[in-house]
Order: sequence, then C-alpha cells, then structure tokens
Amino acid sequence: MATIKRKDTKINIEKPHFKLPGFGTVLFTLVFIYILIRVIAYVNDSDPVIFTVEQSTYDTDFTATGLAIRSETIINASSSGTPCYYVRDGEKISKNSNIFSIDTSGSMQAAMDNIQNNENELLTSSDYSDISSQIKMFKTGFSASNFGDVYNFKTGVDSKLLELYEAQALDQVSSNTALTGEKAPYSGLVTYYQDGYENISVDSLSSELFDKTVYSKTSLKSEAQIVAGAPVCKIVNDEEWKIAISLSKEEYDKVTKNTYAVFTINDSNKKITTTYDKIEKDNSYYIVVSFNKYIAQYINERFLDINFQFDESSGLKIPQSSIITKDVYMIPVDYLTGGSGDSDKDHFNQSVTDSSGKESVKQISPVIYYTDKKFCYVDPSDISSDAVLIKNNSSDTFSVATAARYSLEGVLCVSRGTAEFRRIEVIVSGNDYSIVRSGLSYGISRYDRILLDGHSMNEGDLIY
Repeated sequence: MATIKRKDTKINIEKPHFKLPGFGTVLFTLVFIYILIRVIAYVNDSDPVIFTVEQSTYDTDFTATGLAIRSETIINASSSGTPCYYVRDGEKISKNSNIFSIDTSGSMQAAMDNIQNNENELLTSSDYSDISSQIKMFKTGFSASNFGDVYNFKTGVDSKLLELYEAQALDQVSSNTALTGEKAPYSGLVTYYQDGYENISVDSLSSELFDKTVYSKTSLKSEAQIVAGAPVCKIVNDEEWKIAISLSKEEYDKVTKNTYAVFTINDSNKKITTTYDKIEKDNSYYIVVSFNKYIAQYINERFLDINFQFDESSGLKIPQSSIITKDVYMIPVDYLTGGSGDSDKDHFNQSVTDSSGKESVKQISPVIYYTDKKFCYVDPSDISSDAVLIKNNSSDTFSVATAARYSLEGVLCVSRGTAEFRRIEVIVSGNDYSIVRSGLSYGISRYDRILLDGHSMNEGDLIY
C-alpha cells in the first residue's frame, strides 16, 4: 500500500514593533498630571476663613424672684354679721382706731344692695378715673409669662370696687344701726388679703415657697355675711421687712462677688444699693435684703421682680467656633527667676550635662502664658519634657516630666502669617459669640485676625 506524504506549509508571523513615545508626548503627559493634581488639591482645599476681633460691650443684668417677708397679723371678726370697712387698703391706722365693724341687723347689706341696683349713681367720674388708672398700670407691666398676675389684679379691682360701695353704703345707713366696732390692737398698715405666707420667716425658706404656679391669694373683703372668728383684714405692724431672693448657683456667685447688691423692684426706676445676707440651704441659694421703708408701696404683693444691675463692661467679641484648647505645663512659680540683667522673673534655671558628664546651669525663657499664686503656665513646645529645673539659690529641683497639665482656652491668631495660639479668658459666653477679656499677656487685641474655625488648622501652620 502506497504512503502519501503531506507537504509542510510554513507560516510566517510578524512580531509587533513598539514605538517609544516622543519627548513632546511625555512632557505633555507630565504637565497634564501635574495640572490634574493641582485641580484636585484646589477642589479639596479652601483658604481659611478669617475673623477680625471686634470691641464689644456686654450686659449681664438679670431678673430674679423675690419673696416679701413681713410681720403680718390676721384680724378676725368677734361676731357674725356683715363687715363694714373703715380703712382703705394699704392705709396706715393707729392703735385702738376703728378698723371695721360688724352689722348684725342687716341694714348695711340692704344699703349695699340698693347701691348696686342703682347703676346710674354707682360710681362717680373720679371713681372711674381711679379704676382706669389701675388698669393702665397693669397693662403696662403685664407679661404673658406671669399670667397668674391677672387673678391678683382682679382681686385688687374687686377690693377697690367694694371700698367704693361701702363708702356710699355707710352714708346711707342711719346712725342707730347696730354696728359692733373692731379696734386695731396696734398701729400698722391695713390690707385685705390672705395667702398662707403670713407666718413665713427667713429660717423657713424653701424652693417650694417660690413656686408661683401653686400660689393662691384670697381677698378678705366680703359684702356677704360672715361668721364669728372669720378673718376680716390683716395688719402689717412693723415697717422693718425683708425680701428673700431665690438665685441659681451662677447668679448667686455673681451677686455675692460684690459687697453690695444693686437692683430695682418690679418696673420701678429707683435703683437700690444695699448689703445682704447669704443663705445656702438644701442645694438652693438665696440672698436676703432688709428694709425700713418702701413697705407701703408693695404691701399687696408677695412676689417681686428683682432686677439685678451690674456695671456695663467692655471686652473683645469672638466667634464660639474660634475657641480651642491647648495643654500647657503647670510649673511652680518658686522656680521662676530673673534673666541676665533683667529683674522680671520670666526665666528658669535648667540643669544640663555636656558630653563629658559635666553639669552646668543655663537659663531658658519659654513662653509663660500667665502665672497665679502657685503655678506658671508654660508652652510645652518651648521646654523639653525631660528638662530638670533648679530653684534659684537652692538645691531643690523640679522635673518637667512630672508637671501637671492644664487645658488653656485660646484662639489661633494669623497676624504673622502662621497660626499662633493666643490665650483668652471668657467673660460672657453665648450661643454664637463670646466676650473675652482684653489686655491679657499672650492674648488678643482689637483688630487681630483669628481663624473663624479654630479646628481647621494646627498651631504653627502657614497661612497662605
């Protein structure tokens, strides 16, 4: 059998030839990459926002609640009948003078009914004018936050109207009407309300006494019959009285920094400056002021608005977002010493050892932000953590490694092209801005430029 041989076919495969890019292409690519990096960096980065420090004034006045504490005595009726009042509310009466009488026959009540039924002769134009004045005064000082004052005002108007009715009724009753008179046991101011606070004293102060939401004031004046032993009026028999003022801890600390308290009462323009007593009781804080005048002006008020006033001061206004903190060393002030030819104590003696082991002393002058009676507060970047300080004229030493740390408030100032830490002391803190003290060592001044966001950069960063 014949064998058939196949002829091999050769296939030529050409290898690809890679052509190196030209110099122009490489240069264009590098420039493109550089520009792309710069664009991305520009998009992801932004210039720091700068705030210029401003001068500002601050007002720290506030209003607190005061509780009137007086010597008050309730006078009760000795017999049953209709009370007839001889003394106007808030009027002063002498001892043994008639305060009121009790009509046991009912003639006084009949006269009162007759007057109220005769509407045309009920009140004179002068009476209407007096009531209108009371309403205007109430509207001027009314605040929706103290809605309970409406009820007190209503009680006052009711008492005023009753006084007017009684005056006319007494003119109509005959002289032989059976009236049982009641005389004042002592002199004082007469008032016609009861609120359960008549026996309170400074010793019995509590936070519950200042709760206006549960306070109730009842008028003692009545045109109806009363029974024997019922309260008819109240006499304040001593012009010496007190106002106990409830304060928060912050308010208490602020007021008690001064020897004298300065305030006004309610809407009065009269500024009162007086000494005070301090009371801390059951986690509550009070001051108590004493008076021997003004009692008639506030005889019908138990709660008073005490408007504390403080001297207006100035400071530097900065944003809250600018404030940062920095940890600094607390080094005992005993280690401070004067520099060469300098009497100011702003240097330290530091122990150093050279390569041969010889010890010597050199003076260093790190940034000291401020000092108090015990410590100086030193910038940690200006002193080595392993430095050993030597007390002047003594063998005592202090290792900086053992120094306590203090968190110092400050801002980053950019006036020299870098972010520099400057310390601050906040006087008044608000939601958006704070007022800080001016004139501090290593502090800020008016027109200084600081970072709006104190956390957007680090201390020492360059400002472009």
